[in-house]
Amino acid sequence: MNNKEKKLSKYIDQLNKEKKPREHRKFTGDPEYEELMGTVRLLRNRKEPDYPEDDFYKRLTASVKQSTLGMAKARRKRIWIPAIAVAAAAMVVVAVLSYVLPRADPNVVYAMEQAFKEIKAYHGILITTQTNDLGEKTIQATREVWADKEGKYYIKEQSESGNGNITVNNGQKKWQIQPESKQVFTYSVFPDPYRFKFEIGNEIENVKNALEVKVVGEEEIAGRMASVLEVTPQGGDPYRLWIDKETDMPLQKQTPKLNALQYTVTYISIEFTETIPEELVSYKVPEGYKVINTDAEQFVGDLEEAVHTAGFTPKLLEHIPDGYQLKAYSVDLKTSSIKMYYTSGDKQKTAVIAQQKAADTFKPDSAAILGTVDDNAAEILVGPDAGAGNIGGGAYSEENAISSLRWQEDNMEYTIYGNLTLDELKDFAEKFISGDVVIPQTGENDTDKPQIEVSVDLEVEENEQKSADGGHSPWRLDPIYVTQVFVSLLISPEGIVGDYPIDSNDITIVKNTGETAIAEISGDVTPASRVYLKRLIRQDSTGIWTVVGYDPVKGKK
Repeated sequence: MNNKEKKLSKYIDQLNKEKKPREHRKFTGDPEYEELMGTVRLLRNRKEPDYPEDDFYKRLTASVKQSTLGMAKARRKRIWIPAIAVAAAAMVVVAVLSYVLPRADPNVVYAMEQAFKEIKAYHGILITTQTNDLGEKTIQATREVWADKEGKYYIKEQSESGNGNITVNNGQKKWQIQPESKQVFTYSVFPDPYRFKFEIGNEIENVKNALEVKVVGEEEIAGRMASVLEVTPQGGDPYRLWIDKETDMPLQKQTPKLNALQYTVTYISIEFTETIPEELVSYKVPEGYKVINTDAEQFVGDLEEAVHTAGFTPKLLEHIPDGYQLKAYSVDLKTSSIKMYYTSGDKQKTAVIAQQKAADTFKPDSAAILGTVDDNAAEILVGPDAGAGNIGGGAYSEENAISSLRWQEDNMEYTIYGNLTLDELKDFAEKFISGDVVIPQTGENDTDKPQIEVSVDLEVEENEQKSADGGHSPWRLDPIYVTQVFVSLLISPEGIVGDYPIDSNDITIVKNTGETAIAEISGDVTPASRVYLKRLIRQDSTGIWTVVGYDPVKGKK
């Protein structure tokens, strides 16, 4: 078995384990291998075929070849694939069938991926509608959207349903024009927590990585016929997505119902263009407007300017990871930190290395996974918890998930962050230091067991998770506060009146893999020395923590 066959076999195994293969997170650099992966995804979700007709494999091979080559679509060019990729795809068909269980028709998903490759920019009008339990609909927002694949966007809230605000990110500067107050606010370019809902590239990525995708019907949306998909994401409830049958692009999304409310986001018009008009993404302050600078970050021309502004010489990457290039230097004027921006060749990934002189003793965030960098304690944050560590402010959105790695060494504090996977984050760190980077993996064997186990009602926890998803009980997302409530109730089982008897400052997270955590409690009043927690319902940064056991203080029960 050659190297490519081994990679493909491992890729199939990851899909069958319902895990997200690392290849889904970035382009592999091998067009032939990308096509083989597309073939695997197509076969994996194909509806149950009619066995065992004699010409089944022959017809299936022909179908794969046709799907791989693609058909000419409106608004996009024909894609021609080297013959070797088609031949290789045909040869693996029979082998793939032995690994993969067909689950749903993926043709529309595959078509979305291929169509989006030809898109450079788009312009549309988005309407967000809220529906309550009585079926009453209310328009929540109407906005004009321009976006391109380089990450630039221009969003204008329509004055009829909003405030007329205009938000722009041109890759070098981000700002918001507020007509009502006649002010212009400037923000950090990256990380960018705002962006906008129903960004096409992110929707396609979410569908590609979903646990299950089913075509459940057809419907006309804004005068266009669309296929209706039911999408079951990893760690979430199913939602629906409408795909334009002509362009293979998403037109509408309907969220799961939460707290008796459901939201529908629709492109009532959309067109695909070569670029965003330059006048829309050029920074200009309207006459009579006041500029409010919320961002202390200043971009500089080169490393020499960064050193002069910050007052120290930063450490540099020994080797830039493959596929990335240094884009820019900046200095945070509040913290005197230097930031180096690296972007991937397709401009879809950004990594930032920030460094400054350590001001305080290192203290990880309570929500952080705990690892080590060159034997130094390290804070790893993923998703909503992440955001540039303590340098330059945090940021996260579902559309642009951020992960970060922060540690201190030799009186310096370092943070590496970006819209990266943990593997990519580790790769950057290992090319930056001389030692090892250890990031605990969820699902590892856990040998730490509590002396006293706490019974858990999973149905109750599932309801608590849904409540947290709706913005309620945010404390369930923080292991320190979950520990504080649990231990306080051990002291006062009838209920807590006034302040908690256990102070949150007396609780330290000594282990956190992202899936399991251990908290140690100090002080004279605590009946527990250790509390053991798990994310039982969802094992990611949006999952709630549940106490599963504790160790009593010696001499206390």
